[in-house]
Amino acid sequence: MIWVEILSRHRDVATRLRLAGPEARIGRGYDNDVVVDDPYVAARHLRVFRDDAGRLVVEDLGSANGMFLDRGRERFERIITDGKMPIRIGQTFLRIRDNAHEVEVERIVPVHSGRRRLVMAVALGALILGVDVLKRWLTETGEPRISHYVTELLAVAATAIGWVGIWALLARIFSGHARFLSNLLIALAGLLVFTFYNEFVQYLGFAWTWSVPASYEYVAAWLLLGMTCFLHLREVGSTHLWPKGLIVTALLVTAIAVQTIQRSEAFSASGRQGITQVLMPPAFRAVRLQDQDSFFGEIAALKATLDSDRAKARPDDSGRF
Repeated sequence: MIWVEILSRHRDVATRLRLAGPEARIGRGYDNDVVVDDPYVAARHLRVFRDDAGRLVVEDLGSANGMFLDRGRERFERIITDGKMPIRIGQTFLRIRDNAHEVEVERIVPVHSGRRRLVMAVALGALILGVDVLKRWLTETGEPRISHYVTELLAVAATAIGWVGIWALLARIFSGHARFLSNLLIALAGLLVFTFYNEFVQYLGFAWTWSVPASYEYVAAWLLLGMTCFLHLREVGSTHLWPKGLIVTALLVTAIAVQTIQRSEAFSASGRQGITQVLMPPAFRAVRLQDQDSFFGEIAALKATLDSDRAKARPDDSGRF
């Protein structure tokens, strides 16, 4: 008994055929035991038979495009198949097995896994929206309007759903499964981390007058975005993770470098660098406020330094500096 499986591009079994004869022939011609509808497959491409040891052997019958193992480039005239590694002819992937091939142990069906992920997604989404509403309420300087809150919440929700929808579509195309909830959890987790980081940076800028986290907040944002994209790519397909990681890393380095140059040029032009953009209650200040005499004393010292520099920069009688 010989089993021939024709695989899809996602390595799922598209067709499974049982052949009772001692050998089988595979090709595009109708006189074969297995007919493959692939223009790159020869009319009579492969012969499958057993050798003296009883092993299944796949032999190329002199085709123009040859026979390969999976996506490898080494051409084989004959392969002793183990039933695991796919064989490629043309653009078609095959697996050859017999009755004695051992299958994997059955998987345990996860209990309510979809419901658990849905609950987690709802909880993360509610937490993100709650933090956003609380922040807007605390920084409200005018009369509160419900429309402002609703508009902002709808914008956040629409952006998140659109982002997740794109990745789910890519996963459906390249892996055959959308994995919408998994991609939603990844996106919400990344958005939650960035939300808390942004609030922490604002607090450090206001409470401690520490400008470094705020100055390089864009680096953290890019790194978090890159990690999120990599996790999405893993959901799209679990293969070739190293090339995917290298591509994401290269794009991250490029984006951070470009934005660093832009910010450096903008700082050189304006000479100002923001520390915090949100006013907080005075009780949040962790650094002792400077008294009035010390403040004006520093201003007087700075003025003296500037006057001295101006005096040195004045031209002499000959018109030279």
